[in-house]
Amino acid sequence: MNNKIEQIAKLLPDGLSQTGIEEVLSMVNEAVEERVADEVKMMEAKVSGFLRTKIADLKEVAKAEVESEDEVLRGYRIYENIRAIVAAEVEASDVDSTISTQETEIGELQESVESLNGQLKNSLHENSMLSEKVESLHEENAQLTESAKLPFKSSESAVVITNETDSSRPSPEAANNIFLTEDVINLSKKQEVLKD
Repeated sequence: MNNKIEQIAKLLPDGLSQTGIEEVLSMVNEAVEERVADEVKMMEAKVSGFLRTKIADLKEVAKAEVESEDEVLRGYRIYENIRAIVAAEVEASDVDSTISTQETEIGELQESVESLNGQLKNSLHENSMLSEKVESLHEENAQLTESAKLPFKSSESAVVITNETDSSRPSPEAANNIFLTEDVINLSKKQEVLKD
């Protein structure tokens, strides 16, 4: 340090007083101290950052060491892993059972829908047949109404059976009546007697 001061003193002009030299020296000392303080702060920040990263690394290593050596902590980690696996399995089985129940319900509903569709198809078929019968009955009714309006003409002829003896001569129809026999006349007489 003295060599540097002597070199500075040589660079100064010769006519400089002792107080001037001391002032220059104090200014140089202040500049050096400021520079040293700045460098120290920078070094402290770097060292602090370095130590923080090393401490974090050391904590991780220490934690891993403790976990590997501590039976209780290791058992807890294993328990947590097993619990997570079992929870996933239980959830999967719950989902499977729910899906199975829903599939069963869907199957039953589909069977019910198919049954209802069959009934509806049968009802529609019966309805169609009844509609055709109603149309046919309407047509028959219209025909019967038309035929009822026409006057009645029969192509058949009736044979008259009588036992009137009061008339002087029988009609030609009665004389030729094959149904009018003695037995029929006797039977007719018996009927009249029974009525009286």
